[in-house]
Amino acid sequence: MRKSIPCTMLTLLAAASLVAGCSISYSTGKSSDSISTSLDSISGSSGSGKEKSATSAAKTYTEDVAAATVLFASGQKNSEQFLATVSQIARSHGIVNWEKEKETYIAMGRGLKRAGITKKEISELPYFSSLAGTSNYSTVLHEYKKS
Repeated sequence: MRKSIPCTMLTLLAAASLVAGCSISYSTGKSSDSISTSLDSISGSSGSGKEKSATSAAKTYTEDVAAATVLFASGQKNSEQFLATVSQIARSHGIVNWEKEKETYIAMGRGLKRAGITKKEISELPYFSSLAGTSNYSTVLHEYKKS
């Protein structure tokens, strides 16, 4: 089942969070969107500051891409807007070539699952149909099944 989210609200949240250096996350357990910041990197978990920061940054990146994927899959964005959003998210996280990052496709798989898209519908979505038969598509499907 797809969830409907007011586009204006999401656009404002997305713009505000990207400017503020925050992460957009989508929770299927709640009816509202939540914004999580990357302050997790300074929380009291074990490991060095660099390890915590890198782990938090990777998690924030995947959550942002997953949220963008939910918007795309729910019809809130077209394929061009989706790719532009993923590019913008990657740049904001210091990623130059998101298409080479496995984490991008893992996040997309999570987002598709959160959006309630069926496995058959994945192959019918414009961007994802162009990935069919690639290792990146396999990564998307693997994470989709796992989520």
